[in-house]
Amino acid sequence: MLFELIYHSKAVPNNIEDYEIENILKTSREFNEKQNITGCLLFHNGQFLQILEGDFEKVNALYKSIRSDKRHHSVITLHMQEIDARAYRNWNMAYKKFTKDSIKNTIGINELNDIIKNNNFSSVSKEIFTLMSKAILASN
Repeated sequence: MLFELIYHSKAVPNNIEDYEIENILKTSREFNEKQNITGCLLFHNGQFLQILEGDFEKVNALYKSIRSDKRHHSVITLHMQEIDARAYRNWNMAYKKFTKDSIKNTIGINELNDIIKNNNFSSVSKEIFTLMSKAILASN
């Protein structure tokens, strides 16, 4: 069964620098390729938003590992759903870092925290990844 999962978390203060993100991406891309997991990681103002796609058991095992990672905290599952097709089939792990202006201009929110404040954060988070996919493709 093909499955997608979206979560939000907060980076441990003063712990996430660009080089650390590069380490996360390198490890993620290598692991995800072996596990046939695809997805996208967004980072803004010390917060992560990530979508994972793949086999139900493999995505859940990876998410369990992600939840125990000490580089972030306050992990919240925003969306889980069976899917017919992958949105990120060509990306083991796409990545986008935002500035305050770019996140507001691209997805219409000021902070990733604003997703949590929405009563329907599952559809909002899915919409964000749809918009971000277009922005990432346009920047390549």
